[in-house]
Amino acid sequence: MASQALAEALSENPHLCVEQGDVFRFFPQWISRLFLGGYGWVLRHCPVLYALSYRWGNGGGSLWVRNALNALLCRLGKAYLDREAPDIVISTHATPTGIVSRYKRLWHPGLRLAVVVTDFTVHQWLVCPGADTYYVAAPELAETVRELAARNGLEPPRVLVTGIPLRKAFTCPGGEPDRTALRRRYGWQDGDFVCLAAGGGGGLLPMEEMCAVLDRPGLEFLRIVAVTGRNEALRHRLAGLARTRYGARLTVWGFRNDMADLFTACDTVVSKAGGVSAAETLACGVPLIIYRPLPGQEEKNAAFLSSCCGASTAADTDTLAALLRSAAAKSAAERDGERAALRRRCGHGEAAAVVVRDIIYM
Repeated sequence: MASQALAEALSENPHLCVEQGDVFRFFPQWISRLFLGGYGWVLRHCPVLYALSYRWGNGGGSLWVRNALNALLCRLGKAYLDREAPDIVISTHATPTGIVSRYKRLWHPGLRLAVVVTDFTVHQWLVCPGADTYYVAAPELAETVRELAARNGLEPPRVLVTGIPLRKAFTCPGGEPDRTALRRRYGWQDGDFVCLAAGGGGGLLPMEEMCAVLDRPGLEFLRIVAVTGRNEALRHRLAGLARTRYGARLTVWGFRNDMADLFTACDTVVSKAGGVSAAETLACGVPLIIYRPLPGQEEKNAAFLSSCCGASTAADTDTLAALLRSAAAKSAAERDGERAALRRRCGHGEAAAVVVRDIIYM
């Protein structure tokens, strides 16, 4: 999503030719499918393995593995990079950062490499030699990038605090009049407290478990709108619950292109702790409840968002129900004031344009 946001902003300049690359083009298709399938399986069924690999990778003894992988992938990707012959590469992930860093050092020293950090934490594999500028979400992360560079014997990098790039739809989220009109469009009543459950494109959120809060006393006013992304199996299961148990209090949708409008219109969002998803909610000023963050960068994102951006974290449905009751107990004026303050303090809907302007003149 961050890459799409940057491509969208870059494409507004008629003098630029923009190509969105994908490191999986360097592999045979069966390897790509195996890797992505295995990654999804681990996140769903054995997240502790991901946590262990994330912690190990962030330790000092893992850089030789990173460097070996980058050397292999750079060889596989050299033909693609030679063919594209880019003047600037913007990387939004550690793997392409490492590949292009090595390619730049060996074959294209004049190439400019910009690195966009798309989480509220920084993994050390992102900090590579040859990166010209890092764009981060908060001042604390800028300091982390500099510390990691010093720890690994690199020159102090240029780091700018811009926020995480978001698509144009999130640049100007609606104010209260637009919010009222949006709620009418979605058929939500004035007395409804609408909780939007969003698990990203893969639907990685235990929504069936979360929907149990609809049975809790004191939450009769609650309405859940579940967006399951491309997870069709989850969508069908939740639709069955809506028919047989919860009725109109549970609305189920698949992949949506109007998430900015949904975030603006709802009263609160329950989601995972992905960096881009969280940044989208902040740009819209909507309160965020992070439900059972995955170990690794999601836990670190959740810790940052809770301490600096007013997010809440729920590890179970009891805590989730209590947070929803507390949020709904506030008056409409209180909630509106908190939304506006959150948008001013933590929202960076303009981040993509800021990053692009700096990259063009970098």
